[in-house]
Amino acid sequence: MAPGIQLRSTLSRSVLPESNEPQLIYVLLEMNAQGVPTTLPKLPLNLCLVIDRSSSMRGERLQQVKDGVARIIDMLGEDDYFSLVTFNDRAEVVVAAQRARNKADLKRMVGMVEAVGGTEMATGMALAVQEVQRPMLSRGVSRILLLTDGRTYGDEGRCVEIARRAQGRGIGVTALGIGGEWNEDLLETMAARENSRTEYITSALDITKVFTDEVKRMSSVFAQEVSLRVEMRPGALLRSLDRVRPFIAPVQSVEERELLWTASLGDWPGSDPQALLLEVVVPPLKVGDHPLLRLTLRYSLPGMNLHNQEGELVLRVGLRQADTVPYEVDATVKHWLERLVAYRLQAGAWKNVEEGQIEEATHRLQMAGTRLFEAGEVDLARTVQEEATRLLRSGQTSAEGRKRIKYGTRGLMGHGEQEGRGE
Repeated sequence: MAPGIQLRSTLSRSVLPESNEPQLIYVLLEMNAQGVPTTLPKLPLNLCLVIDRSSSMRGERLQQVKDGVARIIDMLGEDDYFSLVTFNDRAEVVVAAQRARNKADLKRMVGMVEAVGGTEMATGMALAVQEVQRPMLSRGVSRILLLTDGRTYGDEGRCVEIARRAQGRGIGVTALGIGGEWNEDLLETMAARENSRTEYITSALDITKVFTDEVKRMSSVFAQEVSLRVEMRPGALLRSLDRVRPFIAPVQSVEERELLWTASLGDWPGSDPQALLLEVVVPPLKVGDHPLLRLTLRYSLPGMNLHNQEGELVLRVGLRQADTVPYEVDATVKHWLERLVAYRLQAGAWKNVEEGQIEEATHRLQMAGTRLFEAGEVDLARTVQEEATRLLRSGQTSAEGRKRIKYGTRGLMGHGEQEGRGE
């Protein structure tokens, strides 16, 4: 079997009733690695850690960070690059970008970091981008790993601009928040591009595991430059594109020209399955079987020196007389759609809260809770219902509850909680 990515598609409804009106269907695109050797050559990793060392990190949090960084240093190979930037009221390069060879010296420099002062993230991010760009890697994986426990002051826009600059140069950003006081809206905005993600760490004791798991992901890239091309039949429309596995997140798609959308999916860490959910408007069609769209996945497999690879699927939809078509939704598509709808409902609720629409926000949270109960996510559903009740009574939610809901519905709760990855 030739190595590559196998595509499989499932329509929410493969047969639709004939109608003079447009109809909505969902397409689940499942992507699986095939023909991949058990062990692949590891790509060089160019990693910069950006650590909040404000006074609120003092004590156990900072000690756990130091332990986690030491574990990361142990994991790095001689061809990997490592750098460390810390920030409070100002930023400092603690370890300039260098090959991870003299590990004892690297750990000694990490051990000297102390927590004091306030939180200003942007300068730390700017220094990190500089450090990651110092090594001249012809191939490899470049990443910034950020950890914060507080809200940065007055430089949120600059943080996003710096993250976009990095991502535009192929540098992914993993933004980790710990505790209840950090700004999840900022971190999610910073990480809303390919090769980037954000995660909520619920306990300082989990820092080392989250750190090491993330570096394992970065070090196990199977495919790079992964992109999706969606070509529609006349009259059809791509309304939305979302990643649903290994976690839920909107994917930015661009309509390059009429009936053609493209989306960059970035790197593929590991060889675990991935899945996307497309929301598609089907135009009015006559009874019969019709081609609806063509999906083309493009990618490179750097570990096997295979570039410009493609996989393609053509999807067809059947139209039948209205009185002969029962309304049935494919069970697998429904499984992911329920979770996606819950994620969208809670995201809409927070927008309502910001706009002062408390009743509407409460209603959205209640609906999200119902969806989660139906999906079997009982503990998360209870958290959602508790926060909906709190919101209705007091006009506000708890900082911790909001984070648990946002990251729980994405499948990215901290360790010891529900894990949606690899579901």
